[in-house]
Amino acid sequence: MPNLSRRFVLSASLCLAGGAAKAAGKPPRPLVIGATLPLSGALSLVGDECRRGIQLAVDVLDAAGGIGGKPATIATADAIGQSHAAIAVNGLISQDHANVVLSGGTSALSYPGSAAAELAQIPFIELDAPADGITARGFKFLLRTGPTTTMIGNLAVSSIQKRFAGRKIGLLFNTGATGGAVAAAAIAAFAAAKMPVLLAIGYPEDVVDLHEPVGRLKRAGAQIVLHAAGPGDVLAFYAAMQEQGWRPQAVLGCAEGYLLRETAYALGAAFNETLVIGAPYYPPQAAAIAAAYLARYGIPPRSPDSLTAFTGAKLVFDTLNAVKGDPTKLLDAMRKTNIPAGGLSNGFGAAFDRTGQNTRSFVTLQRWHDQQLVPVDQGK
Repeated sequence: MPNLSRRFVLSASLCLAGGAAKAAGKPPRPLVIGATLPLSGALSLVGDECRRGIQLAVDVLDAAGGIGGKPATIATADAIGQSHAAIAVNGLISQDHANVVLSGGTSALSYPGSAAAELAQIPFIELDAPADGITARGFKFLLRTGPTTTMIGNLAVSSIQKRFAGRKIGLLFNTGATGGAVAAAAIAAFAAAKMPVLLAIGYPEDVVDLHEPVGRLKRAGAQIVLHAAGPGDVLAFYAAMQEQGWRPQAVLGCAEGYLLRETAYALGAAFNETLVIGAPYYPPQAAAIAAAYLARYGIPPRSPDSLTAFTGAKLVFDTLNAVKGDPTKLLDAMRKTNIPAGGLSNGFGAAFDRTGQNTRSFVTLQRWHDQQLVPVDQGK
């Protein structure tokens, strides 16, 4: 009995000492939010634009005092390429101790990145990579706040149907994860609408010369060209058209390359009246975010990706606040979210289906004019 008494006293003393340490104000372990983005290479501008959107959401978070009364840290990893994406996510989890991983920039990196997070059982929130297949794998730790390639394909086809009925349609696309998925969705939508495609041409994602495919479209008499492209192949497409002295009646661009202001700067007047399908580019209700972007970075937003990333990241932060900063409760809470269309910064709402897709995200028809991306009235 005396030994038991001494053990009891020792145990009680240790408990009291631990309680005293907590009472002394030992800081809580910070919540770490990881962000994996393409910050170098061909998609670095898109990745950096996503990073800026996340940072603007962090600024709002900091102004409100953090998450759940606890400090939050953002750790960023450069997903240099598809082979490195899983390594980047694993580094965020094992080295930076990320509790949640945000992703943006391109579908090719989202596939392996989300698989790595799934194995680690860490919430992975895709902000803007659109390939349908990302959320078709039955993952339990994956949600996507932005739109899909099916949404892009459906709106592209309906826009052509309403505005260019009866024209000869050419489909040009790179075979990367996003471009290929846009093409697959568009082909399915064309078939459902019983609209024939005159010619469909795929090409490698790293192509530098589109002279031959443009020549085929010209010889076939394509009047409308739906083009799914990254940043480099938009420039190659317009260069090839200029070299051959040909341009269809309308170009309808999809995927990352057509949404960047840098593309409009590079092509100048040749890019005027190019139609684009993508997430909303800073509608009036996002004017304060556009102003915050300009104040922080000294230039206007470069693409809708920053607003799409801001909207998704802020939804994550707001949900974490609602569950008092507990990342283990994030996914369940987000799946129960019910925000009507128009309730988020860019006009999105929030409601997640069983695959983890936000069904209240959407894309819009827009047009480049004098290096400005402006909405197009769907009724005209």
